[in-house]
Amino acid sequence: MRAAIARHRRPLALGVAALIAVGLIGALEHGRRGTRLPRWLTAPRVLSAVPLTGVLGPIRTVPTGLLGFNGEAVTGSAGLWSDPRFVAAVAALHPEAIRVFGGTPANYWNWRTGTYDHSALVPENLSRLRRHVHVTLSDWARIVRAADATPVFDLNLLTSDLRSQLAMLRAARRLGMPVRDVELGNELYLPVYAHRFRDGAAYGRVASRWIAAIKRRFPGVSVAADAYAGRDTNSTTVDGRELHWNSGMLSTLRGEAALSMHSYFASGLGPRASLASPKAAEAMLTSPVHRFIALARLLAGLHTKARIWVTEWNLFDTVARVHETWAQGLAVAAYGLDLLSTPRVVQADYHALVGSGPFDALFGSRAELDLDGGHGAVIFRAVTADPPATPLFGLAAGGVAMQALLGALAGAHELRSVRFGAVPVGGALFGDGRPPAAVIVNLTDGLAPISVPVALRGQPYVERWAPPITLIAGLSSLQARAGTTAATLKLEPFSLLWIK
Repeated sequence: MRAAIARHRRPLALGVAALIAVGLIGALEHGRRGTRLPRWLTAPRVLSAVPLTGVLGPIRTVPTGLLGFNGEAVTGSAGLWSDPRFVAAVAALHPEAIRVFGGTPANYWNWRTGTYDHSALVPENLSRLRRHVHVTLSDWARIVRAADATPVFDLNLLTSDLRSQLAMLRAARRLGMPVRDVELGNELYLPVYAHRFRDGAAYGRVASRWIAAIKRRFPGVSVAADAYAGRDTNSTTVDGRELHWNSGMLSTLRGEAALSMHSYFASGLGPRASLASPKAAEAMLTSPVHRFIALARLLAGLHTKARIWVTEWNLFDTVARVHETWAQGLAVAAYGLDLLSTPRVVQADYHALVGSGPFDALFGSRAELDLDGGHGAVIFRAVTADPPATPLFGLAAGGVAMQALLGALAGAHELRSVRFGAVPVGGALFGDGRPPAAVIVNLTDGLAPISVPVALRGQPYVERWAPPITLIAGLSSLQARAGTTAATLKLEPFSLLWIK
């Protein structure tokens, strides 16, 4: 279990707890109407005879723009980004940051035309699947303004040049987007970019020149260099260029305010595994823990004290049938709370905002669960060949988790972690000038009683839960309960509770 507790300025009550329980997961049976219900839905065990209380960790300051979305150019319909319904859906999530041109498209994006550069360097999968995408700088500005978010500009160091990218930043500023956070490229350590940067040292020299030029023209700007966070999907292929990227880059890099990284986690399951199995569910729901530990170790070993931007993170699994399930939503909540509670991480963008296959927070079409059709060059395995339709701009599994995290984080100035003994425990968010808020996630198959602190009692809440294998086609896919907090709460198995 893990969590984060945030507040503005008043002292925290020591009894505050928001639960993220990682324990043994009971057997699940998933099927259509008429199938016998899972045991935990009919007679779930109780994890503790008395309400659980937690011990608070150190306080961290919540920086501006801490949590947001990677706004990767989507595979959805051509007019999606200018659709007022989409703009309203993004604003309703209240993201604190939006990564502009985010992801692989940023390396090939022509900001003047609002689409990809006409270059032989553009991969065929991007050209084929997204050639219809047209997102102007004005479209980006409209969404950033509507959401009152901080833009994180991901620059094109591959098919563009410094002069053009500086012109883009000036144009963005004229459109009302503050130039505060700038990132230099996307995953340039990958072998496909070796023709541009021979190694990390070569990238560091170029990045240093860009950093100096950007800082001269935009005083106060923070610029992040592109760092390698370790191979974090199902792939086991890692070349020497990747392994030595960080050390080479840091040997020549100058002037950076931060390092940007991408930290995905796989489920750890094989191709025949099913989340209906208790062992498979346990592995899936503990995978974020292992990935976070690996990330923490990597950060501790870096020969720099630079701040960290995790500008992409999510479940990424091309082997098991796990994407777009409630297990993904719960895993996203758990990993998000870990990132929020890490003081060195000052920016974290969920991948992706909309219509990006198994990663989207908002559905960009009515067929977003049809994963076997492939997204880009990667083929993901669907839970079923006949998935339900998805509501346009409705919440995906990760979107449900992000809605709660962003809602609880809104207005918070400080953040704390909480642990219950040897078991990591969830997170709560506090704020001056409004009632405190909390996010509580139970990743076990048992009822989890928690002691509610006085500051959180009498507050409205909504709790959502489902078997981990459940495909999420909007909020209607989940069971839900709304109410007002009392002295204790008993969390449903596999649940996410948001105290507002």
